[in-house]
Amino acid sequence: PFMIDEKGRLFGKINLIDLIIILVLIAAAVFLGLKFLGPESTAANTQAAVVSFYYEECPDYVADQINMGDSVWDSGDNVTIGTVRDWTKADSVTYLLDDNGNTVQTSKDGYCAFTLRCDVQGVIGEHGININGTLYGVGHTLTIYAGQSKLYLKVSAIEPAE
Repeated sequence: PFMIDEKGRLFGKINLIDLIIILVLIAAAVFLGLKFLGPESTAANTQAAVVSFYYEECPDYVADQINMGDSVWDSGDNVTIGTVRDWTKADSVTYLLDDNGNTVQTSKDGYCAFTLRCDVQGVIGEHGININGTLYGVGHTLTIYAGQSKLYLKVSAIEPAE
């Protein structure tokens, strides 16, 4: 049924070895396409979400530089997380020992407790949210840039966008 000439070409046009190489490349492309773009892939299940971050003792001058819509980037994993949705400031949270050796909570002038909420695209799963290949869970500690500010935060909440 196959017509192979004396030079090893199929139908006199294509070398049999070249055909095998082409078929292997096509199979690899199909496999990778299904893996990264198929129904079980991260890209196929991405949804809008809101991730909240908390910073107990943020310098006021750092918090004051953040604006709605600023890009948020995880410097440790080199991942663009999303954009600033909103934020709140409260008295900073600092723990000190009193005269009796008891730990007491107080605040520090020039600092605030800072909650930053970001609009993200990711896959919410059993262990947190996967954003651009990095898994973030509540309690995850990271360093981010929001606009021109550098912050040392913890993930405090993950929720689907309204």
